[in-house]
Amino acid sequence: MIVLLIKVTLLLSTGLLALAAARRSTPAMRHLFCVCALSGCLLLPAAALLPSRAITIPTAALNAVVVGSSKPGHSELWPWQSMLAVLWAAGAAFLLLRLLFGYWRVARMVSDSGVSVPLASGLFRPKVTLPRKADEWPDWQREAAIRHENAHIERRDLQANLVANLACAIYWFHPLVWFLAARMRGEQEAACDDAVIQSGFDAASYAEALLAVAQNSPSTLTFIPGCSMTTQTNFKSRIVRLLDGSPVRRTSRATLAGIATAFAGILLVVALLSPVRAEEVHQMGDGVSQPSVIYKVDPQYTEDARRDKISGPVTLSLVVGADGLAHDISVVQPLDPGLDVKAAEAVEQWRFAPGVLNGEPVAVRATIVVNFRLL
Repeated sequence: MIVLLIKVTLLLSTGLLALAAARRSTPAMRHLFCVCALSGCLLLPAAALLPSRAITIPTAALNAVVVGSSKPGHSELWPWQSMLAVLWAAGAAFLLLRLLFGYWRVARMVSDSGVSVPLASGLFRPKVTLPRKADEWPDWQREAAIRHENAHIERRDLQANLVANLACAIYWFHPLVWFLAARMRGEQEAACDDAVIQSGFDAASYAEALLAVAQNSPSTLTFIPGCSMTTQTNFKSRIVRLLDGSPVRRTSRATLAGIATAFAGILLVVALLSPVRAEEVHQMGDGVSQPSVIYKVDPQYTEDARRDKISGPVTLSLVVGADGLAHDISVVQPLDPGLDVKAAEAVEQWRFAPGVLNGEPVAVRATIVVNFRLL
């Protein structure tokens, strides 16, 4: 998990650097940087299945023997990893439920023709919905709203917003995810404004249409998973930008495709990165004391192994770090796929008094034999 968070932070930081470098570029390009970084965060957990290169340091082994139980084991204390996992799951579940509620609310608003602002909605069959009072708008104002919302659909902003919402739900504790998601929405609106002007609409008239719609827009559109013409994200800066007289620049599809390809390459590199242990891994002897177990969790039998009456040893190789945690756990002598996993999961939660060299804790490679015996 820590390695994944490091990779996510590295990818998000790359997105931030790209935004800084592209500050004079088009909103469409900056929007794509944000989408690529947030999409990469969602893909990185799956990329963990890819093979990675690791460095193995040959050392002497330390033997320890543990007896497993045929009954589910338990720990005397609730490990802090479990508490963090529960906290993460609660936050992610809340945000995912809020997202589902938002989609349900939009569907109800659209089906009942109850929208109060122009809105693009629908992931698979997107459409533009106007409020009932749009019949009273002048033609130019209604046309501006339709062009803006159609730009969201053509740019696939509804799908991009889903990516951002999922990233915020999964990594709700990470400030960079929220920052990039907010930045993405701001650049998204500016890019749609550019698309409207590039379609031939007068900039001053379009700015007037935005202001007219915003005056009658409610302030309760937060958390609605659709694209609204008058989102409050950078609204004032959008008006100023439309009225400053600067020509609207365009980023070609080929350039945007090249950016997406480059980010895919960066994602692959980050996914294949394997942390190299900074601390030296020592051998037993030559003044290095033996690590000792100070807290352990008993391994559990799987139902299949219990039914098949499988018993015997699982030999694990690991490094007992200076932090007293088990690192780089691998199965040296397997017994059963399910029991191999259970043994590694249990040892991963153990706490050790680390080996000591010259009064300082050091990393030591050890071999632990987990014996599964049916009682």
